[in-house]
Amino acid sequence: MAVITLSGITKSFGTVHIIRGVDLTIGDGEFVIFVGPSGSGKSTLLRLIAGLEETTGGRILIDGTDVTDRGPAERALSMVFQSYALYPTKTVRQNMSFGLEVARLPRAEIDRRVNAAAAALKLEAYMDRKPAALSGGQRQRVAIGRAIVREPVAFLFDEPLSNLDAALRVDMRVEIAKLHQRLKATMIYVTHDQVEAMTLADKIVVLDGGVIQQVGAPLELYERPVNLFVAQFIGSPKMNVLAARREGELIRVGSGAVPLPFATSRPIAHIGIRPEGLEVVSSGEGHIEGKVDVVERLGSDTFAYVIVPELGTLTIRIVGNAAGIALDQSIGLRLAAGQIHLFDTEGRRIAEGD
Repeated sequence: MAVITLSGITKSFGTVHIIRGVDLTIGDGEFVIFVGPSGSGKSTLLRLIAGLEETTGGRILIDGTDVTDRGPAERALSMVFQSYALYPTKTVRQNMSFGLEVARLPRAEIDRRVNAAAAALKLEAYMDRKPAALSGGQRQRVAIGRAIVREPVAFLFDEPLSNLDAALRVDMRVEIAKLHQRLKATMIYVTHDQVEAMTLADKIVVLDGGVIQQVGAPLELYERPVNLFVAQFIGSPKMNVLAARREGELIRVGSGAVPLPFATSRPIAHIGIRPEGLEVVSSGEGHIEGKVDVVERLGSDTFAYVIVPELGTLTIRIVGNAAGIALDQSIGLRLAAGQIHLFDTEGRRIAEGD
């Protein structure tokens, strides 16, 4: 386990700046997830920590020791890649033990580590199989096991579940969560998947353009995004963002209006509302009016996409099957006061008291 500190990290390829000055501390035993759109720098930042890329500037410290100029083998980290990268001619046991054999550890120590990792990942029944005889989820577990046996100070995961189907992703997500609980190890995980980030992380780091936009616990980012980018990136479906202007104690949105949720002197350019913060009411009784364009019934939840004049399409989440919602139906939408987010002209969140 380790504390990993990034201080003023930059990375450029010629004139192209990928990481633009990152300062971050990852605590001992924390599960930290890097998220962001394609090209945001999340995988590059992970590779810099691993030593697979050289930094252009800044320092990387592991437990207070500067490892910026050290190679991957000297950092005592283990990385699990998107590709399983297993040796096809070796068994599960041989794949997991190979790195330890190269390091010339005693056979008894190799067997102890491999058997412990196999037990933790429920791989005991597959130790004599080769990768071709394994499912995708089993192969990924072998790849994780190969990382565990090294007994690293921290684990790095680069989109490890992206090659799995939906059902296997759920199973492996649960397995990784359990693994973190058992090992209590420092883990850094890169993903573009909202559900993985929200359910696995102790702390989420949101990146855009090589810059950290916000760092915090999953619910903190969901409930108190610092800007419009985080507000729309965190959450699935994403937050509805409406152009707005203030008129006294009202906020005008399109042809409708909502009461100002709290006092502020800052100019308001947009309001944000999560899909669950929109309540369907009879036409003429809401803050705004719209027409149902698409309905997705998922059983436990229903998502309705409603076209609102001047504002575009809004997404609504309704608990249950929403039997009363029909295509082309005119409805009213009421915005829950406690779930309205205000943003200024620069896209920054306005907090109560600002």
